[in-house]
Amino acid sequence: MEHGRRQAETHAPRQKRRTGKGGTWSVGFILLTILLVGICTAGIFAAIFMKYVQSNVMPVVQIRAEDYTMDQSSFIYYQDQESGEWVEYQTIHGEVNRIPVEIEDMPDALWQAAVAIEDERFFQHNGVDWWRTGGAVVNMFLGMRSTFGGSTLTQQMLKNLTDDDKPYVNRKVREIFRALEFEKNYTKSEILELYLNNIYLGKGCYGVQTAAQYYFGKDVSELSVAECASLIAITNNPSKYGPMYDITITREDGSTVTPRELNKSRQELILSKMAEVEGPATLEDIDNPGSWKTYLTEAEAEAAGNEVLQFTDGSTSADNIVAEATDGAIEINNWFVDQVFRDVTADLAEEMHISLEEAEKKVYSGGYKIYTTMDPEIQELAESVYADRGNLNNLTSRNGQPIQSGITVMDPYTGDIVAIVGQMGEKESNLLWSYAADKHQVGSSMKPLTAYAPAIDSGAVTPGTTFDDYPVETMNGNYWPKNSPQRYRGFTSVASGIQNSINTIAVQTLMAGGVAEAFAFATEKLCLDLEPEDMDRSPLGLGGLHRGLSTIEMAAAYSCFVNKGVYNEPRTYLRVEDGEGNIILENEGESHVAMKETTAYLMNKMLKNAVAAGTGTQAKFSGMTIAGKTGTTSDNYDRYFVGYTPYYVAAVWTGYESNAKISYSGNPAITLWKKVMQPLHEGLANKDFDKPSSGLTTVTLCADSGLLATDACRADVRGSRAVSVEIASGTAPKEKCTLHVMRDYCTEGKCLATENCPAESVTQAAFLDHERVDYGSGVVAEDNAYLLSTMEKAVGLQPGDTPDGTLAASGCPVHTEGQEIIDPDNPTTDPDQPDTGPQDPSDPTNPPPDEGTTPPEGGTTTPTEPGEPTTPDTGGTTGDNWWSMLG
Repeated sequence: MEHGRRQAETHAPRQKRRTGKGGTWSVGFILLTILLVGICTAGIFAAIFMKYVQSNVMPVVQIRAEDYTMDQSSFIYYQDQESGEWVEYQTIHGEVNRIPVEIEDMPDALWQAAVAIEDERFFQHNGVDWWRTGGAVVNMFLGMRSTFGGSTLTQQMLKNLTDDDKPYVNRKVREIFRALEFEKNYTKSEILELYLNNIYLGKGCYGVQTAAQYYFGKDVSELSVAECASLIAITNNPSKYGPMYDITITREDGSTVTPRELNKSRQELILSKMAEVEGPATLEDIDNPGSWKTYLTEAEAEAAGNEVLQFTDGSTSADNIVAEATDGAIEINNWFVDQVFRDVTADLAEEMHISLEEAEKKVYSGGYKIYTTMDPEIQELAESVYADRGNLNNLTSRNGQPIQSGITVMDPYTGDIVAIVGQMGEKESNLLWSYAADKHQVGSSMKPLTAYAPAIDSGAVTPGTTFDDYPVETMNGNYWPKNSPQRYRGFTSVASGIQNSINTIAVQTLMAGGVAEAFAFATEKLCLDLEPEDMDRSPLGLGGLHRGLSTIEMAAAYSCFVNKGVYNEPRTYLRVEDGEGNIILENEGESHVAMKETTAYLMNKMLKNAVAAGTGTQAKFSGMTIAGKTGTTSDNYDRYFVGYTPYYVAAVWTGYESNAKISYSGNPAITLWKKVMQPLHEGLANKDFDKPSSGLTTVTLCADSGLLATDACRADVRGSRAVSVEIASGTAPKEKCTLHVMRDYCTEGKCLATENCPAESVTQAAFLDHERVDYGSGVVAEDNAYLLSTMEKAVGLQPGDTPDGTLAASGCPVHTEGQEIIDPDNPTTDPDQPDTGPQDPSDPTNPPPDEGTTPPEGGTTTPTEPGEPTTPDTGGTTGDNWWSMLG
């Protein structure tokens, strides 16, 4: 037992020593093992990583800048009227507002500021700054907040170019390899140009050019050192450092600061960095490190920091403004830019066989150059008139709707739209509903295009042709057509029918020329977009169309009169080019002869009278030849005017969004027309419309029959009815007047002579041999007193009593008492219905009809255009929309 104890004591220390020696060897073995395992693991991970790189990174590491098309804003140009040079007006863009600019056109201080603050070793590394990358990784693992990022300018540019910006490790790995590969194929200058054209600088500005224009109102090449530093300061966080983001930012300590203040402090940081970091003074010095020096001296940096910046919103870098925050800059286009965008988009979609949505994207981001027909001065004038609702006395409907209007101003010789406005009031958004481009009822302004011009052009009528201003027929128990006001003159010339907008004359002229022929003339010659249902007497003769027409269509159609009968397709642009100067769209515009030159001249002559002494007198202003035609629809829902001079044509519609009666003293469409056109013509020489050198003749016609005048026409009891009329050669009537017949006339009794009238009071006078349908006492023609039948009734003679023409005894009120007679100077066909007496339209003492005579509800004057109906009538049409629009 003792031996066993000693043995145990003896062995114990030995075991401990072996353990000690063996432990030393085991630790070394373990460390060696760990090292070997680490190396193997690293090798395995390296192999896995390399396999990942080979399979996932290398296939996408090759990036070619030319394979990525940056969204680029498109440009709007107008042609300077004096120099003929094309001038950039503005850009249009979608969410991305970018105007690329070459690095040579940027100030050196701009790229130097970017390098100094974002990547000071940019010119030393090959795409990846390993020191910054390593530092960023360490900070990430240690949970430290980094004051810098690991990405170089090359990496940032590639992220912006490819939109590959997901916050994943594999993206970062991909970015590193891409940057290394990219710098093998592109120079530092090219990389800087791509970077500065791609960075987002707030307020919808992508790239330094749009930012320079937005913040400072100048080209990027004109930026000062201080302005360059201010722009680059934005890149860190546009909504935080953007100098025109007017918000208040609360810091963690509770203090507040504005983006304007943050931009200023970061700008000063950039300037100080530019005074510390060395680099090339110009891009030509990149490969000559020996010439490198700091981008700025301390004195230059201090001077730039003290410069007070002037921003385009009127504020300065010294201001500290706080207001509502906005995420992006919304540039409100004028109405013309809206219209040209719609036109180019539609034409592009048709040309390329793509959808409108695809075409819109191309226009917004394709960097196109759009050469327009806009005259910016006229556009500005029209927009200023339409922005002020006070020009129409802030007119509203009874249910509170504000008055609306649209106008198109056109060059009649080219079809170029020089100005267009689509609504009244300040424009607050883009691509709004346009009352200028939309279709509306045009009323009687349709008559010259469909009733008169086609009939004159075909030779069916001349300005001297006459029709009976009296209802044509009974329709659905009512006489038709009606005039407004219900005044019927009797035999009236085509020229007077246009001047005074007489419905009955327009309808009969249309019928003389042919309804189908008028429809073809309007749609084929004047390119009016009419519906098949419009091929009827009421739509074409009175203007009650199925859908209506736009002011663009109306201006283009009336331009034919000014342009010697030649129609030019209306257009807002001439051509569209891509960024390389290739023509994408060419809009030469279709042109053709719509009518004879003599027709255009005669229409001008008659439409001048409509303004001088007819329904359009409100449009007159001194020093300019003016022609035009008014239009009014039933219940005064629409008021229209198309007026023109030898220089411009302008079509105006006024009405409400939902049909409502317009109560206004005069024609609101003429009011707006005149407010635009009168200042537009200031300084322009007055001249007349062109007259054909041949093809016209002057004939003497009877003012009542429209046929060749005879001695009987000259012996009319009212005075001579022979008138000289200028017409197209070959269209003169061949027949002599048979409407006038001679009878013995008692000058004292002012009646047909009877057997009791003494010879010295009897003379020969002519009367109108015509019978009219009796529509009742409410429909009386003003020349009824001069009808032979009226005179015969006045002396008690009934038709057929004396076939030989002699009169029965008694009847003259002077020479035989007790006889009722009609005094030619104060006629009436009904003793219980007094008449106002005859009114000769050619009599200069007869004033033109007023447009406002009936006081409406509310106390103002309701405009009622003479010759335009206010009660619905089918007029022979078959629809339910247009039949009530007769004016």
